[in-house]
Amino acid sequence: MEITIKLPDPAPPGVMAAVADLIARIGPNATVATNTEWTVDRAVKLLRDTNRRTLLFVEAAIEGEGWVDGAAFREKQGETALRGPSQSITKAIKRGAEQGLWSPDITPPFTPTTPEKEGWSKTGGYYLADGLLPIFTEALKRLRERGADA
Repeated sequence: MEITIKLPDPAPPGVMAAVADLIARIGPNATVATNTEWTVDRAVKLLRDTNRRTLLFVEAAIEGEGWVDGAAFREKQGETALRGPSQSITKAIKRGAEQGLWSPDITPPFTPTTPEKEGWSKTGGYYLADGLLPIFTEALKRLRERGADA
């Protein structure tokens, strides 16, 4: 049997707790599929839970049409400018999942490039996942309209 439950986004915490309790009672045969897609509202909530440096990073991705060139970003913002934004996003995603704002399985919006050499080196840049450019563009616009410092 398949049962579909549709809840508002974000779902009320009490309802989510009740659903989680039900799934736990059913046991290992129960599965849950949640919506793991980024929406503008989710992106706004994510960005609101980050810092100014991360907002500059997202702005650079938007200006670069989904690409943050590491060297150019460091030149403009300082040598250490890429230290922190991806970690800030990762932590904000975790906090949002804990608050029930989105699934813990949601895919992080940015992916770093892999260094061309073995061992540690600076990343060449970050890609915004396919289809997310208009979502994060609108989210940043809404933050600016609400007076967020970006």
